[in-house]
Amino acid sequence: MSVEAPDSTAHPSHVLDESEYGQSILAKLNEFRQDSLFTDAVLCVGQEEFPCHKNVLAVSSPYFQAMFTSDLRESRENRISFNEVSPLTLKRVIDYAYSGKVEITTSNAQEMLAAACLFQYPAIVTACEEFLEKQLHASNCLCIEMFAQLHSCTTLQESAHKYALENFTSVIENDEYLDLSIERLQDYISSDLIDVRTEETVFNAVLRWVKFDLDKRQKFLPEVLANVRLAVLDFSSLKLIENEPLVSSSEKCLELLQEAEQLKQSFHETEGGKRRRSMQDSLIQPRPSTVAKEVIVILGGFTSDITCSVEMYDPYKEKWFSLQDFPQPTHWSSITVLNNCIYVAGGIVDGHIIDKVWKFDSVQRKWLAVSPMLKPRARHAAAVLEEKMYVFGGVRYERKLLRVETIECYNPVTNTWTAAARTMFPRQESCVVPFNNSIVEVGGLQGEEAVVKTMDSYHIVGDTIKPSGEQIVLPEPIQYAKIVVISNVFYIIWEDSGKLIALNAKKRTFQDLPGMRHPRKWCGASVLNGKIYVAGGFINAKPTCIVESFDPVTGIWSDEKPLVEGRAYLGCVTVKMC
Repeated sequence: MSVEAPDSTAHPSHVLDESEYGQSILAKLNEFRQDSLFTDAVLCVGQEEFPCHKNVLAVSSPYFQAMFTSDLRESRENRISFNEVSPLTLKRVIDYAYSGKVEITTSNAQEMLAAACLFQYPAIVTACEEFLEKQLHASNCLCIEMFAQLHSCTTLQESAHKYALENFTSVIENDEYLDLSIERLQDYISSDLIDVRTEETVFNAVLRWVKFDLDKRQKFLPEVLANVRLAVLDFSSLKLIENEPLVSSSEKCLELLQEAEQLKQSFHETEGGKRRRSMQDSLIQPRPSTVAKEVIVILGGFTSDITCSVEMYDPYKEKWFSLQDFPQPTHWSSITVLNNCIYVAGGIVDGHIIDKVWKFDSVQRKWLAVSPMLKPRARHAAAVLEEKMYVFGGVRYERKLLRVETIECYNPVTNTWTAAARTMFPRQESCVVPFNNSIVEVGGLQGEEAVVKTMDSYHIVGDTIKPSGEQIVLPEPIQYAKIVVISNVFYIIWEDSGKLIALNAKKRTFQDLPGMRHPRKWCGASVLNGKIYVAGGFINAKPTCIVESFDPVTGIWSDEKPLVEGRAYLGCVTVKMC
């Protein structure tokens, strides 16, 4: 019987394509394996035996294909023994060959990777590499690097090496570091890329490594000390090193110290104004991580509660790092930078307005208490001019909330506060910024919660600060304000709408610029490497971790690495740190 239509000129056909056919066949073969049906090979480890199908193993692995098709003894025998892997690992490999699935955990990842390298399962190798990369830590990166090198896993080896370099200060505190060979130790301490804050850290690391096995390693001290950049240390530090018994008892070590002192003295400007270089110039070049560079510091604020956590953004590493927590949960403080130290003044703690002031020492990376303000205040602003800090506005509590008219001045040299001036129209929740010989205030609320449209300026006169009487009227009122200065141009942000303008104060002209991608309230803003960074704040009434930057040169906003945790009412400043 013909099914072709009488008037059809085509040749009809239908293709059956079962997308799950291959998987179902493989699943059936796996059932046969588990029931030992049609199996033609038995893989053995010790007393454990695993019946398999040679064709499944061969098609899944070049290793097994070569084994079963070559003139090797294994190609003619049905029982094949392995000593390189454990029974459980071999079982996992076989299960993968039949299913394409394998679970990688912290307890089996290294053994699975070794087995996958042996049996040539590249997908398992890649999966194990990616898993181990995620597990990298200061306590295991050196071991993982050596393991990866042993198995020719270049990607994992490079990732572990890079992690060790970037976290060298933490790595050297772990026992794994003490087991380094002399060659690997030299490889690290000779690198420009180890992340240490001071060269003393490198010397102390060397000393710790030598003392761990003094009898065998003392002879290596001059060799490894040659890779410590002694010439970048000050003379007092060199003297301390010289007094170390292991150093003072070694003639070669003392020669290295003497050479470092000579290099320091010879490294100067020639009469022609150019620096004279010696062949050992590399020994007096500080490692990049020991050179202070601009970073953004985010502190405090509101997450799900008032937080004490502090984050630092390193634009060169494009990462956020944790710093020491702020001493107590505080909000509505002022945050500013004076002499490259961060000052946090006043605020609210447990519902009480306080006068406390804290300083974050960017060298020691520690919080220190300094003299309190003359009066408690919160919702105020602070700016630095001529190496003194001035605190403006805010509120205080004396049976009821009162606006603070006094402008206080802090002198870090004497660690004292003075009343520098009074303002007739104090603001709360405003922003202040230094500009030439004045401080400019914008945004916030004035009087009976009135939103302000003007920018006011204050001039320094001797030890006092006075309103200049000059005002600049903005295009529209602004409460949630952020203001920064770049190249004598004000950049003013309306947080809630995202509006951004540039103000040329000399010409008194405004320029509308592209608005923020993510309007928000109660965020932080600071300038880093010529760009305006805006971080955190409330978006849709929730604290956000979104960070974006504006480049005044290109006029483009870009998304940046987000905060570790979303927060609002935060402090945001730029300091130099190493």
